[in-house]
Amino acid sequence: MSGAKAGRGDDAPTSEAAVPDMMTAALLRQYGRLDVGQLPTPEPGPGEVLCRVLACGICGTDLKIVRGDFAGVWPPSLPFVIGHEWSGVVAGLGPGTERSGLAVGDRVVAENHAGCSACAMCRSGRYNLCERVREPGFKLYGHTAPGALAEYAVRPAVALHRIPDGVGAAAAALVNQGALTVHAARRVGLTAGASVAVYGPGLLGLLMLQVARASGATTVVVVGRGDRLRTAADLGASDVVDYEHESPVDAVRAASGGRGVDVVFDCSGNPAVLAQAVGATRRGGSVAVLGLTGGARADVPVDAFALDELTLYGVRSSPNAYPAMLELLASGAVRTEPLTADRFVLDDVHAAFEALSARTSIRPIVLPTK
Repeated sequence: MSGAKAGRGDDAPTSEAAVPDMMTAALLRQYGRLDVGQLPTPEPGPGEVLCRVLACGICGTDLKIVRGDFAGVWPPSLPFVIGHEWSGVVAGLGPGTERSGLAVGDRVVAENHAGCSACAMCRSGRYNLCERVREPGFKLYGHTAPGALAEYAVRPAVALHRIPDGVGAAAAALVNQGALTVHAARRVGLTAGASVAVYGPGLLGLLMLQVARASGATTVVVVGRGDRLRTAADLGASDVVDYEHESPVDAVRAASGGRGVDVVFDCSGNPAVLAQAVGATRRGGSVAVLGLTGGARADVPVDAFALDELTLYGVRSSPNAYPAMLELLASGAVRTEPLTADRFVLDDVHAAFEALSARTSIRPIVLPTK
């Protein structure tokens, strides 16, 4: 659990009301459509905590899940409750959580991965790569286990981190994606004075930009299109590149003195970007892939990888990175106000998905409780 100071904030009561027997949730009953309906409120089992959801973001992976791009895997079956970027408040404690350090009324965020705790990856702290991902005991909430696009959600106490004072519910809902970028920066060994390019100025890319800055990068070039490039500039990008008007490879190289950047973070989910990333990276540099394509394949310039001794990193989830992201938010090193401006109530979840799909919203925030 994060060592951050627990906070109740102005968006949580000092005590929780009685938990209702039924709750409202957005249900994926058939691919291509979400239905808002009633479900029994989940009950926490041993080692688990019941949370009242305060805010839930929706992302590009959610769009792909609803569309059916990962059918049979994410989710394994229908009906299903999605939603994996959220914040909440503790509403009830299950058996065996007496020493968890949590109390009813604490505001929390939850990690998505609950590994088996027994395989070699889990035992080494890389529980995001649990080797029993297809077996009972492993859960990826919002993907293989029920998510939080609902009024209530149950999570293991060990997966919860308290939200520091001063960090609001909507900002805390971004910790999931922000912690992913912290993990990415750690994976590539980002150091002070580094030059970076970020492809894709969606939420993930705009958080990656800020975390790269906080990690010491002095040059951060963001590649994308449209209004989001202005947001990137406002959030600290040293240069922005509109790929509709200029060559991303040439522009990134020009912004880095012609040499190419030390690291490219691909946050786009576009399979065409990987080849561009290779072209924009200096010899001996690194490319980190954070965005998912929904199963699409990418053409990789193998010779360039070999002859320039490039390193390709896959980045999955955010093991051991939530505490750092919470501290970055609390310190003001990462700003979220421009990213969470669009709010929707749960009954209007369709409008939230439409806003994300149409790119009119960087991160729609669904408020399950009125």
